[in-house]
Amino acid sequence: MMRRLVIAAVVMASSAAGLLAAWAGGSPVGSAGANPSRGCPRLATFARGAPGLASGRGLWAVAGGRLVSVGAGRAVTGEGLLSVGRSRGLATATDQGTIKHAAVRPGVGTAYVIDRAGADIVVAMTRDGADVLPQATEASNPTWSARGRLAWSTGSAILVRDPVSGKIDELPTPVQGAEVFAPVFLSDRRIAAVVSAPPDDRVPDGEQLNDLWSTDAAGTRWRRLTHFRARGDHWVAVRTPIARAGGVDFVRVTARGSSTAAPTFELWRYAHGEASLVRRLAGERYLAGRLRGELVWNRPYPSNGRHLLQIEQGGIMRTIGCGAVLVDPIDVPDPDRRSGGSYVPFREDRPDLSVASGAGGEEVSVLVGDFPIMAEADAVVKEIQRAYPGSLAEVVENDDAPRAIRPGVFGALLHLPRDADPSAAIAAFRAALPAYTSNSWIVTP
Repeated sequence: MMRRLVIAAVVMASSAAGLLAAWAGGSPVGSAGANPSRGCPRLATFARGAPGLASGRGLWAVAGGRLVSVGAGRAVTGEGLLSVGRSRGLATATDQGTIKHAAVRPGVGTAYVIDRAGADIVVAMTRDGADVLPQATEASNPTWSARGRLAWSTGSAILVRDPVSGKIDELPTPVQGAEVFAPVFLSDRRIAAVVSAPPDDRVPDGEQLNDLWSTDAAGTRWRRLTHFRARGDHWVAVRTPIARAGGVDFVRVTARGSSTAAPTFELWRYAHGEASLVRRLAGERYLAGRLRGELVWNRPYPSNGRHLLQIEQGGIMRTIGCGAVLVDPIDVPDPDRRSGGSYVPFREDRPDLSVASGAGGEEVSVLVGDFPIMAEADAVVKEIQRAYPGSLAEVVENDDAPRAIRPGVFGALLHLPRDADPSAAIAAFRAALPAYTSNSWIVTP
């Protein structure tokens, strides 16, 4: 299993898999709310900067490679971000990657990650300006404390930045060989995070089991908070923890690797020294933060390759906007997978880009991946063939499609007709096989 797959689709949604804590201030929910049947609306952009961004006010998400204010119903582009004071180095950084993971804290600021091929960049925006923090590796999950400490994950450690001195402390994972991600502040000096079981011969990519752990700000006293079990081919993933008074809310995802049934999604709560099930969820969804005391959910919307932002009221999910908060955006290509121009981005919210057509050009295909063993990719091929009778679908590796998949893993490739419209094809594929919304891409193999 890999963090990109949670559900047959994202047993793990990337090293970042989701994973910050978005805090909502008092901004009203406006016209950004979209009827799911109409898809995500195109949003106007802020002419300069973005009210509330530096002060950490409102609920922010990432859509179409831009930061989106749910309350204002507007988006801010890379150019708009440059108008925030002291933004030296931000222009080059933004040009080289795409935005993911927005963490907001009222009265403190906004942080996000610029996802690039290879090492990423963490950006912290406060009333003092924008601090650009280049990383030596992948980065994910920025989160704020009430006093302005900023923490994020590098996979093998949690980094914590002091708001006054700027000093960055490294808190290594408490389990040798394991990964640690999705940090959240329980207090100014205490942090909780998700720790994955280290890989072994049976599960070479790890991630069969996740648990919540906590530590002090020095990282010297890690303590396991949950004690989930995963035996045989059963796996347990913990996603999108957010802090609440006295504890943490999070989503637990469970399934069996040998089963084609959809994973089970549940809302759990850690409080008063123990974790307990709050309720089972109706399908795939992740926590995105809180708005006026209510939980906000990120829910994949396969027909347009986006995440919906929803609030549950009286048992009914009400859409208040679109965009990814604690999960990786799925409407732009992953820069780590874009080398050589193999991936065609979803273009519905990018009016400056024309929709490509396969007619007369290179063959385009849909790729689902990555899988550590061939059997997992072969199982997906069989699902594709059931959904697309008569189509050509096959298992591929790097030797077969060097521009589409990295060495050492396998993918399921659906060949498309030469005249296929890439954007329409990926939207139709995700609608037909929603379990693979988060790990399916258009490629030119």
